[in-house]
Amino acid sequence: MNWKQLFALLLAVAGLAAKLSAQGTAFMYQGRLNDNGSAATGAYDLRFALYDAATNGNAISFPQTNSATGVTGGLFTATLDFGPVFSGTNYWLSIGVRTNGNTNAFTLLWPRQPLLPVPYAIFANSASNLLGTLPANRLTGTLPASAFAGYTNTVALTNAGNLFNGSFNGVFSGNGTNLLNLNASQLTGGTIADARLTPNVALLDHNQTFTGANSFTSINTFTNRGNYFVGSFFGNGLVGWIPVSGTYTQAMVDAGYLLTNPGLTTVQLPPAGQLTVGDIVRISGAGAGGWLVAENSGQSILGNFASYRNSFLVALPITTLPSDDCYGVAASADGTRMYAVGNFTGIYASSDSGHTWSQAGSLAGSWHSIACSANGKIVFAEPSSSGKIQVSVNSGLTWSVTAISATGNFIACTADGSLFFSSNVACSGNGTYLAKLASGVISVSTNAGSTWSNIANQPAASLSCLAASSDCTRLVAGATNGLLYASSNIGVTWTPITIINQFWSGAWMSADGSKFAATVNHNGSINGGIYYSSTSAQPNTISTNSTICGSQGSAVELQYIGNGKFMPVSSAGLLWAN
Repeated sequence: MNWKQLFALLLAVAGLAAKLSAQGTAFMYQGRLNDNGSAATGAYDLRFALYDAATNGNAISFPQTNSATGVTGGLFTATLDFGPVFSGTNYWLSIGVRTNGNTNAFTLLWPRQPLLPVPYAIFANSASNLLGTLPANRLTGTLPASAFAGYTNTVALTNAGNLFNGSFNGVFSGNGTNLLNLNASQLTGGTIADARLTPNVALLDHNQTFTGANSFTSINTFTNRGNYFVGSFFGNGLVGWIPVSGTYTQAMVDAGYLLTNPGLTTVQLPPAGQLTVGDIVRISGAGAGGWLVAENSGQSILGNFASYRNSFLVALPITTLPSDDCYGVAASADGTRMYAVGNFTGIYASSDSGHTWSQAGSLAGSWHSIACSANGKIVFAEPSSSGKIQVSVNSGLTWSVTAISATGNFIACTADGSLFFSSNVACSGNGTYLAKLASGVISVSTNAGSTWSNIANQPAASLSCLAASSDCTRLVAGATNGLLYASSNIGVTWTPITIINQFWSGAWMSADGSKFAATVNHNGSINGGIYYSSTSAQPNTISTNSTICGSQGSAVELQYIGNGKFMPVSSAGLLWAN
């Protein structure tokens, strides 16, 4: 639809500026709307927003939608209220339009319309535009002390009877003979006799014992070989270790951090003002929840990291499956033994990483979700309709019914197959760390499901499937009629793995997060199938300005190389970057 808009801006102003407060901040906007070159008539939805530039710029307000605005002969009137935002700054009005009842996106009208000076009458209520000098003889009453704050002109006090009560900043002349209660911390010259000093003051010609915490910021030389030091030492290559039991710590230069918390622990790199080339920061992940290194603005880390950004998603062959309408997938830890269920009869298995498929056992009917142990031998299957969960302990050759009822949600089990989870819970470890998808929100538990915490950022709306590494630091999630996403830092940031909207229905991830698979429903003209990805054990060389992270047992030594850049000079375990 071809829209064209000619506008006129009107502001109803009644009375003096002093009376404006009763009128609020609303004003009237009138305009002319053409629809396909002709004057529009009918009901239209109009959306208005303020910006600080004619193009691009920053939004000053949330969009305001006037639904079912009447337009007659092309003319319309709308009441707008953006609140008290008019302070003398130039603003432009962005207008979007669509026919009333239409759910499509608004069509933006260009160019944005500059707001003429009339709306700024709202700001006159505060009299902020007073110019010139106000004569002193116009003032009455007593000025408060705050009225003299910042006064810098000279004041001559020549009366000897003047009294001072309070604080004084400035210079007194004289020898100070009659001063009382003098604060010694304000002395800036002269020499104080040793007798006036407290015993805590170190004297150059005395032996000293330092019992408190002391920082020596200048260069100090210790020439006596009898000097003896106990503790950790920091600086110039000496990196002491600091245990961290919490989930966050601000790093300092030339320090090592031993992280022991069972949850994900964040280490914030030192700010730019504290860094010199060659400074070191070490991180060692002793805690089961893994760790994350967060960078400050303008900082980046260059090195070899595993990354979902470089993942290659492969569509597995499905010619040996009855249908491409797939509901769920599971696999052994190495991704060799795989299981798939969908809108077809039975459970299908593959022993060659999904290249060929054959029916496992003799189960009939359609199955909604599938899970298996790390060795691929213990398999759980959930029926599509009401019924009981089935289990196999011999890679799907034979099945037995359990007492667990189907819930219609995706299922999971621990790596050894000893524990089973329903209700949209993901697990690939021993069951201590769990991820859950409920009402489109991902949450994580570090205590076997006793408590749950929502992750920092959700990748998208309408999430339909979820899988997690054993410590839940790596996640993969798919959306209905959306994309597939992966995160290597427990949801702080997400990487889109696909670029085309599909109907994602199930997901699986290995315990270390290096492999994952996901299924897609066949919906209309959108094909279904099974997709698989494996991040090489040889990391990818990338530069990150977001975060790097690792699991329990991994460690890294980062060295500052200048220009806001760090690089790992040594590491243990696989390091991840989003």
